[in-house]
Amino acid sequence: MFENNKIFIWSPFIAKVGTVNNVINSIFSLIKFYKKKNFKISIINAFGEWNYLKNKFNEKKIEVFNLNNLNFILNMKKTGFLKSRICYIIISIFSIFPLFFLLNKKKPNFLIIHLITSLPLILFILFNFKTKLILSIAGNPKMHFIRKYIWKKASKKIYFVTCPSVEFKNHLISLKIFDEKKIKVLRDAHLNINKILKLKNQKLDSKFFDNGKIIISIGRLTKQKNFEFLILAFKELSLKYIDIKLAIIGDGEEKKKLEKLIIQLKLENRIKLIESQENIYNYLSKSHFYISTSKWEGSSLAMIDAAYVGIPILCSNCPSGRKEFINNDERGYIFNSNDKIDFLRKFEKLINEEKSKLKIKIIKSKKETKKFTPFRHFQDLNKFLD
Repeated sequence: MFENNKIFIWSPFIAKVGTVNNVINSIFSLIKFYKKKNFKISIINAFGEWNYLKNKFNEKKIEVFNLNNLNFILNMKKTGFLKSRICYIIISIFSIFPLFFLLNKKKPNFLIIHLITSLPLILFILFNFKTKLILSIAGNPKMHFIRKYIWKKASKKIYFVTCPSVEFKNHLISLKIFDEKKIKVLRDAHLNINKILKLKNQKLDSKFFDNGKIIISIGRLTKQKNFEFLILAFKELSLKYIDIKLAIIGDGEEKKKLEKLIIQLKLENRIKLIESQENIYNYLSKSHFYISTSKWEGSSLAMIDAAYVGIPILCSNCPSGRKEFINNDERGYIFNSNDKIDFLRKFEKLINEEKSKLKIKIIKSKKETKKFTPFRHFQDLNKFLD
């Protein structure tokens, strides 16, 4: 399949979200598992976002094409809707001609695009490249008019589309933007098993985890993750269960707001906000329950991490992907998004579940995480490209 083939990866990012690690794992899985010699993979470095992995790419013999050197974007604060959109516009303006000339000159066999996908899509709408374009959709993007219009116009130029869940695939089919045959489910190459086994045993320097039953939640402190709902619901739980505590790991624009809410509810000794961590697995291994109250999600990577580590999960039924992972409470517990009564009811069920039944759910959820390994990702991608 890849003999004499060149695959280019376009994935500019302004924050190291989960998709970035999944892109890296996807690239490394191709290099690790595909054995033919005449296969070349390259990264398009739009504005310097991939500079931090320069040595790793050299080691793996991954070619990097630098389009721009926009240090001011690397150094500026990019949190918040308005600032992030301004960054996207600047990146697109500076990259449009360099990207066009690169594709026209190098003529890669495949171009896989992630994250800021509108620019390459527009180029493929305007020009006839011989390159086969693969649109990789992460998470659950908002289907506003502009996105629908660009996707529709580019649909005939797209070789195939990947999405992280069956739920989102069915949603895409219902929108009738792409030919149904082009839409593929490609789960994230998220779980690096050897790395996790080392990281989860690292010493945890936090007395907060030394006693009590720990509920852990992980994600950016944004409206999407709905931590305000979790904190308000935890207030009610704390009155009934005096031994439970809540740890929230993440950074974001709602941090000060959440800190004020914790003080207002007098929960400073029961809730701990922990800044974003490179290693979350040692925190997960010291926790008793994983909870996510998100309003929307993609593959819900932290949920997958928790399931692999072996702690029971309780998640909102927000779109998309987690309902099919948990599957009617078979591999954990699901509650109606933003419904406090249903959340409290499901938590009661979780905390009072028979040990034997809970253990079965944990085993089943860990087994399901095998779908999110780099090798499984490679197998599926290999099949689609073939």
